[in-house]
Amino acid sequence: MATIYDVAKAAGVSPKTVSRVLNEDPLVSDKTRQLVNETMLELEYIPSKAARSMRSRQSGLIGLISSSVSSSTEAPAGLPSIFVVKGAQEVLGAEGKTLLMADTEGDESRIPSLVQMLLEHRVEGLLYVADYHRVVDFSVGVGASSPLVLANCSDQKGTPSVIPDNIGGMYELVSALLARITGALDT
Repeated sequence: MATIYDVAKAAGVSPKTVSRVLNEDPLVSDKTRQLVNETMLELEYIPSKAARSMRSRQSGLIGLISSSVSSSTEAPAGLPSIFVVKGAQEVLGAEGKTLLMADTEGDESRIPSLVQMLLEHRVEGLLYVADYHRVVDFSVGVGASSPLVLANCSDQKGTPSVIPDNIGGMYELVSALLARITGALDT
């Protein structure tokens, strides 16, 4: 795999110039920018997200813990957690973030080690998606450096949570059914 130094050598410029092209620095001439970009294409150079995250202190990664990959079809009724995961991936992707997912395999005792692993990857935040709507005790080492959001669950500590509105949903459903029945009776 080509490095920034390989690109610099092949293009006849300094590694700093290649870095400036990658960071879209306006001080680089159009001719030099084109040369470096062409050289990167020729060498199939892929910029390192890890190197950028070290400089910016932003990994672009959001950690997600769930059992949605390993959960069976016999999971409790309700919104399957895989839909929450898919929605999170869609929204985060639109924001230029990458979802780094860890599956509990149905064993909640794995959560602390999964949190540790995700924090070691320098995730910018954590999302825990429960299999079904319930109160959880998410007492693991998540600090202010990686905020936590709970989905499909809540806790006693007031952690930010996204939970289903079962009562509101049922109200809308029954109201819609009554409107259809009433409309059918009127005709």
